[in-house]
Amino acid sequence: MNFTNFKNKDLACFGFTAIVLVVCFTLISIYSGFVHEPHRFKTMMVTIILVFFIYYVIYEPIRYLVMAIDYATWPQKDQPHKPEKRMTKQSRIAYLKIRVRSLRSELVITEAHQNEALNQRYKRIAGDLLLYGSYFLALMIMVVMQENQFHYYNTNNMVRLFSDNTSETYGLSEVYFIYQIYNFLEITMVEAFFSPNEFGYDGWWAMDQWQTIGVVRLRQMRPVSSRYGLGTPKWDTTTYAPEWRLPYHRLHYTDKFWRIYDPFRPAHFEFSFLNGLLLTFNHYGYLLNYPELAGYVVLMMGTKTHCLKQVEYLRTNGWVNQNTSALFIDFTMYNADANVFTVITLRVENSPFGTQISRVNVDTVRMLGSVENRTNFEIFWLCIYTILVLEFGRGVVSKVWHDPEAYHQAWNIVDLTICALNIVMLGLTVLRDIETDHLLDMIETYTKGQYLDFQRPLRIHQILSIVEGFLVCITTLRLWKVLQFASVFQHFTRTLFSAWRAVVSLGVIILILLMGIGIALAVPNGNNAVFFHHIIKSVVTCMWYSVGFNAGIVPSDFFHGGRILGILLYMILVFLIAIILMNVFASVIYDYFNETGREIKEQANRSHITFWEFLRIEYMDVSQRFFRCIHRKYERRGRTVAQNVELELKKQEENNKNREATKSQFGFRKEKFSDEECHADYVRRGERMFKLMAILNVQVEILERLVLGDEEGNIPSPPASDSDPEDIPEMYRKRPTAQQRQKY
Repeated sequence: MNFTNFKNKDLACFGFTAIVLVVCFTLISIYSGFVHEPHRFKTMMVTIILVFFIYYVIYEPIRYLVMAIDYATWPQKDQPHKPEKRMTKQSRIAYLKIRVRSLRSELVITEAHQNEALNQRYKRIAGDLLLYGSYFLALMIMVVMQENQFHYYNTNNMVRLFSDNTSETYGLSEVYFIYQIYNFLEITMVEAFFSPNEFGYDGWWAMDQWQTIGVVRLRQMRPVSSRYGLGTPKWDTTTYAPEWRLPYHRLHYTDKFWRIYDPFRPAHFEFSFLNGLLLTFNHYGYLLNYPELAGYVVLMMGTKTHCLKQVEYLRTNGWVNQNTSALFIDFTMYNADANVFTVITLRVENSPFGTQISRVNVDTVRMLGSVENRTNFEIFWLCIYTILVLEFGRGVVSKVWHDPEAYHQAWNIVDLTICALNIVMLGLTVLRDIETDHLLDMIETYTKGQYLDFQRPLRIHQILSIVEGFLVCITTLRLWKVLQFASVFQHFTRTLFSAWRAVVSLGVIILILLMGIGIALAVPNGNNAVFFHHIIKSVVTCMWYSVGFNAGIVPSDFFHGGRILGILLYMILVFLIAIILMNVFASVIYDYFNETGREIKEQANRSHITFWEFLRIEYMDVSQRFFRCIHRKYERRGRTVAQNVELELKKQEENNKNREATKSQFGFRKEKFSDEECHADYVRRGERMFKLMAILNVQVEILERLVLGDEEGNIPSPPASDSDPEDIPEMYRKRPTAQQRQKY
């Protein structure tokens, strides 16, 4: 339907009718009890997402494929042109109105706007800015909605509860010797989780909202040889009797009674594609790296009495001894009020020096992401994001399909990568929900003494976060390319492009010096200062200390290898790198910025329009229609038009004088123009005056035809007069033209 064929009265009636219908339906739905249930509303929103997905991904490709086969098999002739129905009859007034609009466009469009190549470039930039800008905004809101900032406080509190001593528990950071592990298991992992609280039922002493899911799993890593070398040790997989004795003998009652009689057995994991993809990772310890799918495993019991007997049995038979390289305590907790899972891994490493090094790893995530557990706004924005992603992918695939050579362009490869990351993110989200639903089904059917491994959905969640980070990064990079029309982005991009060799060379020099100083500081100070106990940490410490971040480090940390050597290294770090090289680095960048700025200023003098001037001209009609309601009307205020024009010109002249006075007061020099620029400005002003005169002439003719003409604007010819032409005075006679005189 073409709304241009309707009159303003018809459009006003249509708009008024639509507003009445919307208001009536809204009032009926609010006050008559016509309210959707939350679950049904969410189901409707998900259905909308599926409909759009099926339409754009499945239906449209099939439709275009069928149409292509049809046109290729049975070519059809072009249909003859048919005029549109209800086409209004063109009159003289309509032609004059079109002529006025054309002259107004010519008045606005100068010679600088007639660069077709630049206009096409700005047109593509406008389309890309709308597409990538809306997609980038939707992606940012999606990421912010999925990340709950309150999870940090829970993670921090969990780490403190299991690391530090409290009035009820024994902190893991206080485990210095291997025999203290049993005290930690008994007090913190058994007494604190099974003691009756103030309401009379067993629960965690710290917070009643948190409940353990399944039982606690103890897993320890034992090397074949107790000698520590530079490489990764070979982990033991042999089955042992109590007190790790050989030969191993199997008793006939081990499968009929508690599992404490033969607790630590070699871990057996199910070999599958997902386990091989998600669980083949290492825990990076302070001394060694420990694989997830290895070691000896024992499961704790589901009651307090049985757990205490297990801990006593482990202590009596020495199941954790000096040959234990690391002990992992894994369990999962769930908070129904916050709808979050907390996967906790407590690790105690047995160093060759006999001391224990502990670490608490807590991951808090919201894994229940089904429709019932999402808010209405999240589902609504998910619909918007899905539509934008489909539109984005549709545009990219269409561009590559019609121009296969565009596939080799760098920015098109970036667009295809964005589409691929969205597909991967969708697949990971579905896989995480499937894994979580599978674990929830296990919670309903399994007994209380089973261990539920939440590592697979946790790893999927972590990979999903990494993919989202890459997607945000590459989308920002693509948006940077779109914003190259702005002078700031052009300045920065040109500077990086021209200065990358110098920046990289100077950066390599600084990095080499930092590595040398970091190694030099780690050798004499690594055994006594925590900031230099590892070479990588020492290099990182030198880097952030050289740029001004000195929190936590004191000069005495440099003096463990001797005061003179420490002062020398400290002076090299502070003066050579922090002051000299960093200032040189900043000076190089500054020089390139100045050089690029001069090039941009030289190009700015050329006569070409900016992107904002292009938008103002290209979408002038849209802006006029949008802001028509706020345009001010002409007010006479008791004066004629000439008087109002003269008054406005005087105001503009006074404003210009005040502006010039302000500039001279603050020392700004008046900009001088060359003769060519002055001549070009003079020609431009003359052309604008002639265009204004033509517009006024056409408007006068329109007014004349509206006042004196008929409905179609035709002015009737004057009636024939009976008077003698000789009676007409000389000043009113119509003089013949030159062609008429030649004819006679």
